[in-house]
Amino acid sequence: MNYISLGISPEQAEKIAREHFDVKGRATPLPGYVDCNFRLEVDAGEGYILKVSRPDENEDYVHFQQELLRHIAQKETDTIAPKALNDAKGNPLTSFTDKDGRRRMVRLLTWVPGRLWSHVIPQLGALRFSLGEKCGRLTRTLQGFDHPQAYRELEWDIARSLWTRDHLDLFDQKERQILRDFQDRFARGRVEYGVLRKAVVHNDANDNNLIVSEEPVHPTVKAVIDFGDAIHTQIINDLAIACAYAIMGQNDPLDAALPVIRGYHSAFPLEERELEHLYAAIAMRLVVSVTKSALSKYEEPDNSYLRISERPAWELLQKWYTINADFALYSFRQACGFEAHPRRAAFEKWAGNKAFRISELFPTIGKDGIHPLDLSVASRWLGMQTDFDDLDLFQFKIDRLQQQHPRKIIAGGYLESRTVYTTSEYGRIGNSGPEKRTLHLGTDFWLPAGTAVHALFDGEVVTSVNDTGDKEYGGLIILKHT
Repeated sequence: MNYISLGISPEQAEKIAREHFDVKGRATPLPGYVDCNFRLEVDAGEGYILKVSRPDENEDYVHFQQELLRHIAQKETDTIAPKALNDAKGNPLTSFTDKDGRRRMVRLLTWVPGRLWSHVIPQLGALRFSLGEKCGRLTRTLQGFDHPQAYRELEWDIARSLWTRDHLDLFDQKERQILRDFQDRFARGRVEYGVLRKAVVHNDANDNNLIVSEEPVHPTVKAVIDFGDAIHTQIINDLAIACAYAIMGQNDPLDAALPVIRGYHSAFPLEERELEHLYAAIAMRLVVSVTKSALSKYEEPDNSYLRISERPAWELLQKWYTINADFALYSFRQACGFEAHPRRAAFEKWAGNKAFRISELFPTIGKDGIHPLDLSVASRWLGMQTDFDDLDLFQFKIDRLQQQHPRKIIAGGYLESRTVYTTSEYGRIGNSGPEKRTLHLGTDFWLPAGTAVHALFDGEVVTSVNDTGDKEYGGLIILKHT
């Protein structure tokens, strides 16, 4: 926030600190959403943060923030947070009258040294794990804290995020579709979401509210600061917010979110049912962010702080929109040590009681035996890359192998680690650089072109394409069975 818009200069901030807290320091303005903030550097010690409220701010709301910080300090845990200091007269809150005759409340907090998350490069998985762990510890520390102001209405509360539906007209057609789909998904789950665990949480672990240690190698998150958005809401919202900001700018946002989730779960164990709403909660925090940014262009055109995350939030929303929600859930579950799919045991029990013959899959060829073919990294049959990149030679070797085993079907490959994925179709740029797929996710059967393939069960065709890329699948049909 621009400090001039609140009518307080650094010189005035220094005077306020001297007169009310008997602290002499050099004031430097800091960004802020609600308060006018200054860093006070002193000759001895780490210094302070001076927070000057907007005119006529609700005193109960400011008192709530002070009490919350005192709760953390009294817990005597390893949670690091700014400490709220009394004024020179021993008062927990003090105030002054500005030049326009308006009452302004003032607080002095201890300065937590370190770097802002937004200044740390690179942001690797270990750092994101420490973020989740620190946020989880803070949630644990805040258990049992309560205050009437924790129940105030806040537009940044994900639980109330459907107010954004009233402002879809601010966006173009493509943007509206993305926002509407996420809003509808969140609305469909509101009944189950409404009974999730609630508590007072920080609610704003964005990249300018996270203090990271100074180590150039293996830095960790030291503290979460700025409790102005703390509120009583679903606990899963706090993790969703930490994820939303930590994964901005990442090529693979889902993969980037998993260390945050693991870290949070290690410090504050999550329930399985909470994870079912995490995908939508992350999206809705971003929906609120871009909507607030769009509104701020009209309501507070000079407040650039409100729009600081607009572009990266939109980039993330568009990527998040392409991620399958079920796959995200299974990834979240696995990150927390749960079975990736909640019905895996039931499926394995069902599958263990079924028996099928290969002849049911290929009834026209009169074969039931299998000759396994090893195409793994350890395969001696496969040869060097020059061998398997020569498709004519590869086909010749298959044909010769089939002649040696005429009554069997050549097959194999499930979860086999292979080196044959050499083309760009199997590569991507991950969060730490280029990545190449190596794991085979199916079972191969080598049969003549035109061989009939019969489904083992009734099903629905959900994909039918010719995947024509270099070394791609070719004809691809996917069936869904119930």
